[in-house]
Amino acid sequence: MLHYFCKPKVGIDIVEVSRFFGMSKEDSFLVKAFSEKEREYCFAYKNPVSHLAGMFAAKEAVSKALGVRTFPFITIEIFHTLDGAPYACKNNKKLPVVLSISHTKDIAVAVAIG
Repeated sequence: MLHYFCKPKVGIDIVEVSRFFGMSKEDSFLVKAFSEKEREYCFAYKNPVSHLAGMFAAKEAVSKALGVRTFPFITIEIFHTLDGAPYACKNNKKLPVVLSISHTKDIAVAVAIG
């Protein structure tokens, strides 16, 4: 049996993709919520809105899993390996979470386990 201090912490977030329709790469909300690298990643796709929603959900999930006071949403960056697997960083240091992002044309969801 696991002791309380050994239990993994889980964060999950779900986002409606439509929240990001009509936004440009330099939209003030996107500039505030995403790093330049994150915006570049999303806007490299033909349909950036689902990627924006997924990345937004991932940042929220990581923050929830690790603690919103220590890891506020705005300080977290989401990157992807060459294979496409997402991972989270803060101040250019990889965070101790396992992250998964999925999206449809309407909804994006992310789960982080730390």
